[in-house]
Amino acid sequence: MQRYLRPLIYLCAIFVAFTANGGAVSAQTFGPNGVPIYNSWQPGWDQYVFDRRHVVLGEVIGFQPYRVQIRRRNGNVQNVDLKNGTVILPTGATPTPGERVALLGYYSRGTFIVNRLVIR
Repeated sequence: MQRYLRPLIYLCAIFVAFTANGGAVSAQTFGPNGVPIYNSWQPGWDQYVFDRRHVVLGEVIGFQPYRVQIRRRNGNVQNVDLKNGTVILPTGATPTPGERVALLGYYSRGTFIVNRLVIR
């Protein structure tokens, strides 16, 4: 039964994207673990409309290689480890204090695994 669940979820996502765009197929693609692949800041993120399973929004407090410290909207400060291969967009940019960022990834055993970091 589980082997049918993932394809069913993808079909539902395609149907929702198709009907939400008036019949036009969405260009959104998905990576491993069902994580949406965003290459730039999304307009809804400014109003804090986002997929809370795959996106974490915050303001950079500090950055060092493989670690970013962010302040979430509720005021909580969170240290997030970046893995080797995490993509930082725009390419070549370095997160600096005060910038808004979106961390894209997934939760695994209570830890958020970052695949991409998009700077506002």
